[in-house]
Amino acid sequence: MKKIYSNLENFNSFIPNLSFFFSSNFLTQISSFIVILLFARNYPSDEFGKFTIAQTVFFLIYSLSFSNIHYYLNKSLSQNFQNRRKEIASCFLITFYTSISLYILLALSLNFFSLDQDLKYLILIINLILVVEPFSIFYSEIFVRGQFKLIFKIKFFQNIIFFALKYFCIKNNYNYLYLSLLYFLEYLFFALVIVYYYKKNGNNFSNLIFKKKETLKIFKKVLLLPVLSLIFLVSIRIDVLMIGKILGVEYSGFYSAASRLVIIVLLYSTLFLQFLYPNVSRLSVNSDKFDDLYKNLIAFATFTGFSFFVFSYFIVEFYLSLFGSNFSIAREALLILSFNLLFAIIYNVWVHKNFLINNYSKILFFHIVIIVLNIVLNFYMIDLYGIKGAAISTMISGVLSFLIVNISSPKEIYLIFSSLRVERFNIIANKILSIIFLKKKPDNNEKIDI
Repeated sequence: MKKIYSNLENFNSFIPNLSFFFSSNFLTQISSFIVILLFARNYPSDEFGKFTIAQTVFFLIYSLSFSNIHYYLNKSLSQNFQNRRKEIASCFLITFYTSISLYILLALSLNFFSLDQDLKYLILIINLILVVEPFSIFYSEIFVRGQFKLIFKIKFFQNIIFFALKYFCIKNNYNYLYLSLLYFLEYLFFALVIVYYYKKNGNNFSNLIFKKKETLKIFKKVLLLPVLSLIFLVSIRIDVLMIGKILGVEYSGFYSAASRLVIIVLLYSTLFLQFLYPNVSRLSVNSDKFDDLYKNLIAFATFTGFSFFVFSYFIVEFYLSLFGSNFSIAREALLILSFNLLFAIIYNVWVHKNFLINNYSKILFFHIVIIVLNIVLNFYMIDLYGIKGAAISTMISGVLSFLIVNISSPKEIYLIFSSLRVERFNIIANKILSIIFLKKKPDNNEKIDI
């Protein structure tokens, strides 16, 4: 037990662990990207559009299944690891019953929509993931233990196996329903392997403590989490849905291809913050140490966002040509979304700060304002400028929402602007170099403040 807490407090082997964690997720993202790329090039545009819509429906339902309960669980385990049997058991029950109920509700509700039959089957198959996803809750125990090398190995074999199967399916032009089935089997594989290693860590399922009172107590704490997850997802996917409604499903595919690259970078910023979460959750939010960390993260976010925009400017034509010649229509939309990433990563840092202090209502209000503004602007901007208009709406609604939510907290806006000084970027550079080149003594633990 002491060893676990020592690792949590000091983040031993910071760079190797971060490398394993990022590499495991990079493999997932790159294999997923290549599969989508092959799908777009080998199947008709309307089928690609249907697949995009089916994935969007899954993400919407998935967000309601307490898929982000790991924010609570990781924080709880990192602060009080000895209570893991009660915490994990309660979180499993919450996610399991919610997921099963949502899948049944989805299956019944599809009967009331006049959708293409293949699209209905596609939605039902992909959403089978909901049934097995609760069993991956045991991932949090492996994550908090800092077993990032193990996580990398699991992800590596998972991606190799299922990328090969998906590639075979696409190249042999199988019906895309088989491809959706492989997505479900991939999640099933991951859940089974996680359960295996959870037991190998010395845990027994018979030792999990299932208590109704404890489960209800945790349920009340995390009640807003699925709402936050849904609201966040709607805020970044509302464009795809509205473009499909106004311009057609084919244009949803074009916009989805453009936004996919941006979402991957935004995802990595989220993963980095999640990696820091066990240590950061131990800091007092009102301390100078936390303020310094927050400013460093804002400065790093700004640098990352601007660098990505410059990178996108030079590779935009090449990137879109990978999907096909007709995807060049999304060029301007991709550049606008790339520039907006600078703001989006800053919002992401701010959101995670509010997660730490359990200020869920403020996060909820922020995303609700984004959605409302985005819907209103999309009706006009998509009609006037097509998919480029949707990208413009996304950027404007984000900036306005952040200012509106923080209008009564000018300190938040000040902290962000004060983070953008040249001196702050020098601090970031020095800290990164110190992490990379720091000479470690075998007997000493490494303490890193980013």
